[in-house]
Amino acid sequence: MSSKPGPVLTLAARWLFPVEGDPLEGACIDFRGGEIVAIGPREGRLIDLDYGNAGIMPGMVNAHCHLELEPLENEAWTPGDDPENEVSWLKRVVKQRWLTDPESYADTAAKHASELVRSGTTLVADITTAGASGPALVETPIRSVIYAEMIGLKRLRALTTNEAAWAWVNAVEPALTRDRPTDGSFRQRIGLSPHAPYSTAGWVYHQAVGSGMPLTTHLAEMPEELELLRYGTGPLRDFLDEIGAWPSEDEWDPIGPRPLDYVRHRDLRGADWLIAHANYLEEKDLWQLSPAALKPDQRMAVAYCPRTAHRFGHRNHPFRSLLERGAIVCLGTDSRASAPSLSILDEMRFLRDHNPDLSGSLIVAMGTLFGAWALRADKFCGSLKPEKKADLAVVALPDQEAVPTDPYSLILNSNLPMVATWLEGELVFSMS
Repeated sequence: MSSKPGPVLTLAARWLFPVEGDPLEGACIDFRGGEIVAIGPREGRLIDLDYGNAGIMPGMVNAHCHLELEPLENEAWTPGDDPENEVSWLKRVVKQRWLTDPESYADTAAKHASELVRSGTTLVADITTAGASGPALVETPIRSVIYAEMIGLKRLRALTTNEAAWAWVNAVEPALTRDRPTDGSFRQRIGLSPHAPYSTAGWVYHQAVGSGMPLTTHLAEMPEELELLRYGTGPLRDFLDEIGAWPSEDEWDPIGPRPLDYVRHRDLRGADWLIAHANYLEEKDLWQLSPAALKPDQRMAVAYCPRTAHRFGHRNHPFRSLLERGAIVCLGTDSRASAPSLSILDEMRFLRDHNPDLSGSLIVAMGTLFGAWALRADKFCGSLKPEKKADLAVVALPDQEAVPTDPYSLILNSNLPMVATWLEGELVFSMS
């Protein structure tokens, strides 16, 4: 029983989806002081708030996001179009960033953080340019791990972004530490993000590991990255040359010829890594992300962004093979520059639409509990069970009298909206 003070609040809905347990029809959830007390049948119970034909599930976890990125100007691509070349897209992103006043990044991040809350997300892993999204996330009722980005193949560029990242970390870390609850949960944590092997010098990766902080990086994102690492040639090399980012011959010193070398080489192999995308990991290398290949208590996970991968026509993602090996695969949205929304529910529905044989329970776990595990938040969120935080997402369900064989289909085979978002027992969004 929870020792938290205050009255018990009881919510009910047609279905509850605990994630660590089977879906429950006609159930209710009790919480007090922001902590779940019990889940059980609603029969004979006094209900404080009945959501009716809706599903209550854990707050969703967006495990890879760039809140500071705006949709691209003059965007012509829409879902259903032919795939877009990702290197060409990168050129457009870089050009738009050059033309954007950095002072606007915070406003953009605040707008997108609000979108997360409205879409039922209660925990996000965001990559920030020297902390521009930090204030937005601190002020928004959402949990976050904020990764300061470090980028640059040329030594001067890498030093500049590395120093900026550390300046932000050193400025905000004491405040975030003071704000952490004593029960092991958190509202904000900070980490570091060496951007990608095709954009960031190897020494930056090694220095980041030495910090002991949460780490994330983009790996095996596109086939052009594989060519660049192995041969130092190809469209990515041409693009980096074009924008003046390609290093001199003595500075180009990749950690290894394969993307996983950037998280598995020597001292890199013992850190917590959240790997974004991983579209082009080779089958023979996937064992390196399995539990047997990791150190005790080490956490390594892949954040898969289904709609972004689809936009660029990438090959079938190896998430099935990774899951079969016991690796953790969670879901992200990437950014509004690559995806039509920042909704993990939309990502889950897209994944179901393109993988109808995939179990609903697995898809929902990928969008909730698996992301919480990757961010070391699974002890207090990611599923609905007593003593966890009352971080909830409430989604409207279709009118359907018959009980479906797979209750998760009510969420996934639908386009109905989010009804409400709760964080630590507080209503932070409601449609009504």
